Formats: sequence, C-alpha cells, structure tokens
Amino acid sequence: MKRKVGLFLLTVLVAVSLGATIVASLAMYRLVSRLQDEELRRIEASLSERFDVFETMLRSENERNTALMAKVLPQIEADIERMGRPPAELTAEELNALAARYGVAHLYFINRDHKIFNTNLSYDMGLVFPKGPFSDFLDSVFGKGKAMSDGIDLSSVTGTLRTYTYYGPPGKDYLIEASTEVRATLKQSDFSWMSQYFFEDYFSDAVKSNSYVTDVDIYLINASGTWSLIRPGEKLDPTLAHEVLKEGRLQIPDASGHGVTTYSRYNRADTIKDERPMMIVRKVTYDLALARQAVVHVFVSSMVMLALMLPVIFWIASRLLQRRIIDPLLNLRGEAGAIAGGDLDHAIANTDRGDEIGHLARSFASMRDSVRSRINDLRETNLAIERFVPQAFLAKIGKPNIVSVALGDNKREHMTIMFSDIRNFTALSETMTPDENFAFINAYLEHVGPVIRDHGGFIDKYIGDAIMALFETADDGVRAGLAMLDALDSFNAPRVARGLAPVAIGTGLNTGSLMMGTIGELHRMDGTVISDAVNLASRIESLTKVYRVRMLISQYTYDHLADPAAYAIRPLDVVVVRGKTRPVVLFEVFDRDPPPEREAKLRTRASLLRGVEALLHHDVATARTLFEDCLAAAPGDPAAANLLKSCPSDA
Repeated sequence: MKRKVGLFLLTVLVAVSLGATIVASLAMYRLVSRLQDEELRRIEASLSERFDVFETMLRSENERNTALMAKVLPQIEADIERMGRPPAELTAEELNALAARYGVAHLYFINRDHKIFNTNLSYDMGLVFPKGPFSDFLDSVFGKGKAMSDGIDLSSVTGTLRTYTYYGPPGKDYLIEASTEVRATLKQSDFSWMSQYFFEDYFSDAVKSNSYVTDVDIYLINASGTWSLIRPGEKLDPTLAHEVLKEGRLQIPDASGHGVTTYSRYNRADTIKDERPMMIVRKVTYDLALARQAVVHVFVSSMVMLALMLPVIFWIASRLLQRRIIDPLLNLRGEAGAIAGGDLDHAIANTDRGDEIGHLARSFASMRDSVRSRINDLRETNLAIERFVPQAFLAKIGKPNIVSVALGDNKREHMTIMFSDIRNFTALSETMTPDENFAFINAYLEHVGPVIRDHGGFIDKYIGDAIMALFETADDGVRAGLAMLDALDSFNAPRVARGLAPVAIGTGLNTGSLMMGTIGELHRMDGTVISDAVNLASRIESLTKVYRVRMLISQYTYDHLADPAAYAIRPLDVVVVRGKTRPVVLFEVFDRDPPPEREAKLRTRASLLRGVEALLHHDVATARTLFEDCLAAAPGDPAAANLLKSCPSDA
C-alpha cells in the first residue's frame, strides 16, 4: 500500500507540475507568436519599401539606357550607310565592331515580317516574332526615326536582365534593335556602386540585419519563364509562379516546420503609365522557430527545476501523508487481515480518533462483531448444505457455491454411473421398527459412503437403501464397487457375531454421456442427472438379482477401462434390458468371489471374451463353438449357457 500511495502521490505531483509547465509554455508560445507576427508584418513592410526602391532603380537605368540608345542608334544607321552595303550583307565581325564602338551588347536587324535577318548573336539568327502585342509594337517603330523601348526583359537563354531599344530609320523597311545588360551598364555609369549594392547587398543586408528573415529574392516574369533578378540564371517553378499570380499571395511552410516562404505579386502604388508594366514576384523566407524555441526553453527549464525540487517536495509530502493517513490505514489493513484469518477477537486501534480514520476504525470494530456472528452462522450453514448438495456436483456444473445455482443450470459430462442396492431390504425392514430402519441404513451408508469419495466419486442421491454415485473414470467406478464389497464385509462381521443375517448388495455400472443440472421450480429445486446412460445403469443393477451376482458392468464401462485384464471380469450375457431396444453385453466383476468360484470363472474367462468378441463382429459360428467349449469344460456355467443362448440359431 505504501508503494501504491507513494506512486499515486508522485503521479499527482508530476501531473500537476507538468500541467503547470505545459500551461506556462503554451502561454509563452502565444505571447511570442503574437510578438513574432507583429515583427514579421513590420519586416514585410520594410521589404516592400526595398522592392519599391529596387524597381525604381531598374526603371531609372532603363530610361538612361534608352536615352543613350536614342543617340547611338542613329549613329549606327549612319555608319551602315557610309559602308555602302545593306544591313543583311554585314558580317558578324563588322556587327561586333559596331557594337563595341557604341557600347552595345548585341545588334539585331528586323524586317517587316518581324524576322531577325541579321545579328551578331548567332543563335537568334532567323528568329521570327509571333503576331501579338509585341509585333504591334514593332510595327509602330518602322520609319519613325525615333528610338523606342519596350521596357526591361530577361534573356530567354541566359536569364540576365536586359533593356531592348528599337530604331526605325526613315524610309527604310527594317528596324535596328540594340540590347544592353542592366548590371553591366550600371557598372559603367557614374553610379557603378549601385550595381553591387542593389544586386548583391541590398537584399542580403535585409537577411543579415534581421534574425527572422533567412532568404529574399525577386523574380521577373517574361515569356521564357520567371527569372531571378538577384541570382542570374535561377528560375521559379512555373506552377508556383502561376499560383502566385492567380492568388496574389502564397505561403509555403518548409518540411521541418521551422520556416515559411511567402511569395507575393508585386503591386506598386505609383504605377508608371507610359511604360510596359513589370510582372514581378517577391520571395521572402522567414524563420518561425523562435516561438517554438521559447516554449522549449521554458519547458526544459521547468523540467530541470522539477527534477531538482520534486524529490524534496515528494519526501516532505509523503512523510506527512504516511504519518497521518497511511500508517493508520495499514494498521486497519492488518487488523482486517487478522479478522479475515479467523481472529474475530482482534483489537482495533485508533477508535478514539475524532477524524475519518477514527470513524473508519470504529466501523471496523462494529464490522468485526457482525462478521464474527455471520461467519459462525455461515460456517454451520455451509456444513449443513454440503451434506445435501455435494461440492463435486456444484463444481461439475461450474458453480462455486450453492448460492450461485439457478434453476435450469446444466452441463454435459461423460462419466461412469453406479447404482448399488441392498438385497431383500423390504423383508429385512419388516423385522425392524422405523427407528431401527433409519439406524440400520445410516450405519450401512456410513461404511460405504466414504469408500465412494475415497475413489474419486461422489454420491448423487440416496434412493431409500439404494445409492446413486458418479465417477470421472470407469476404473474409479470399478475399484469403488470392489471396495464397497470389502466395506460390506466389515459391516457384516459384527452382525454375524450378534447372530444376525449378513447383508448382501448388488452393484451395477455403466459409462456414457449425461446431463447434470437442476430441476424443479422456483421455490423447490434439486440437482439431478438425466441420461439414457443413467437409466441403463439402474437396469443393470436390477439384473444383479436375476443373475445372482454382486457386481455387473456394461460393455461401455468395460471398453473404457484402462486395462480390463487388471480385474477379474468375464462376459455374462447379451441382453436387451427393460425399456431398451439395443442389446448390450453384461460383464460380471468377480474379484471378491470365494477363491474356488473365482478360479473356476477365470479358467473360462478368456474363451468367453473371445466368443463375445466374435459375436460382436457377427462371427456367430466361432462364438457358438467357443461358448459350447466353455460349457463342456464347465458344465452348468451360467455365463456360457447365457451367451450360447444369445447366438442366433439360424446363423
């Protein structure tokens, strides 16, 4: 009990401590999460300002490049005129020389069919622009004599950020296109420091200066894909880009659950209307592990404190609990054990206390007195009941005691049934008074009853002077029957000494399936055994009078003997007993016959057994021969005569 109470107390202390720790951790988590959300909104607003500045820088650089190309492209057209050859005949070396002279990355010549018919970038040679908004823009440039820009775009091959400027020479059927790389031209300008700052430090500084932000990127969407403006050549998954443009904003947690990446469509408030709008996707990755780390820190700290303080608290609490409650309860348990062990005069301590323990002790004392009275009554009642209802019978039907028996309880068993009856009891009882009759029967049963119990059986009922008993095995039944004959001899010895006639009994045994249970009605019931095997045992016992033998068994009992040769048994007859239709072989058990008779029966036993075996196998001729030989060897032997009569005469 001490261990259980100690474990209970420890469990309560641990549960309360853990509960308080979990509540505190959750409160800390909610607080830190709220502060973290506010900080993330502030960070996102700050990053939005950085994106606005970056976009303004790109547009400014595009305007500067466009203004520069407005001066350069007419000069390029004039140089081509001085060469005296059409643009289609210019070689790649000549075009590279023109591009290098005027600080242009690549030159393109586009005809009215929107086809590039010459360029210093070999893999774009012959490229035809499909009909659409861009081809309409090109048509608006032809012959204008003005440099026009289509905005900032990304190379479909390299993914680098470029500006493209177009010039339509007056009176000509072609366009001159010049492309410049933004990062390269920015380095060559008076603000070359901006190239490194914006593309390398501007956003990485946001990551370094804030512990929540782990990654920042900006993507430009064009026909060739969604390209990073910070990491050249890196693309965003097309499906993800489509979802961002559709939803406007998308959050994706990482696999570990420690971070989340936010993708958002860039929407600048002051849209520049005379420029083609830039389709930009922003990416910001946040680390959300701070709230979780705070909870873990609180939880671990609490666990350390709990591990240090819990033993002291537990020791103090357990000592107080043991002194005031556990020790008195243990005393009561010991006193209850003493009462349960039969010491119904055991003294109860703590009855003078005024609290619940004292009340419980006084209740125990009252219970002790009541139990003492009840146990004495029950002990006497149980002893009386066992005389009427065998405990073995209750065990067979699966009941622990008589209280649990209900009307109709039953169970099927395979057992050996014994019936035993006193010979000529009616004539014998007529010579005695009623008191003498009861005294005689009880004296007789006092001799044979214990014999049945000693051999594994129990008496199911007494039927006047007769006994019905049940055995687990056929061997137990046969041995009990023989022991009853021995007990009868000891019972008869004083009777003979007094000049009274000895008592004789007849015993019949049968083995088979039976139903054990209760019959009757609600206010009067009895335990009984119902079976055809029981009826056959009763008939066999009655036949002991007919054959003038002391013990008969059926062929079913004979077949269930472990070793029939261990007993003096011989077949006696094949009969159809009263109330039956099938013949049954009867066997006489003659172990307790006088020695001369026993020896005579043993001489013919083997032949009789072989004859019965042949008869059961329908070999009537062999059986008849064996029975006739036995009758010749022992003239007048009733067994041989009876069995010979059982053989069909027309076999």
